[in-house]
Amino acid sequence: MNLKNDGKEITRGIKTASWFPFHSGNLKFNATNGDLINANTFLIKFDSGVADYIESLENGSQPHDIPRAFGKPLPFGIGGNFDGKFHPGSQKHKGFISNKTINFILNYYITKYQGEVK
Repeated sequence: MNLKNDGKEITRGIKTASWFPFHSGNLKFNATNGDLINANTFLIKFDSGVADYIESLENGSQPHDIPRAFGKPLPFGIGGNFDGKFHPGSQKHKGFISNKTINFILNYYITKYQGEVK
C-alpha cells in the first residue's frame, strides 16, 4: 500500500466524479487538494478560503438575496427570470463532502484492496 499514490488517485477520482460540483473550475482546480502529511496521513482538503461557497454546496442553501456579480445579474434563476437580487436556494450538491467523498474513499479501498473498511 502506497498512501501517497492512493491519495493522489483518490483526489483525482473525487475531482472527476460526475457528482463533483463544477461551474467555473475554481473548486476543482484551486480549492480541492491532497497532500501527504506523514507516513500515515493523506489529507484531502476542500479550502473554503479559496472557494467560500463550499459550505453552501455541502449543506445546501435556502432561498436568499445575493449581490450582483461584477455589476451584472448572475446567469441562473427560476425559469431564467433572475434579476440579480435573489437566489432560489439549492440542495443539488448537499453532502458532496460528508457523504459522496467519504463513500468514494471507502469504495476505493474496498475495491483496490479487496477488504472490509471498519
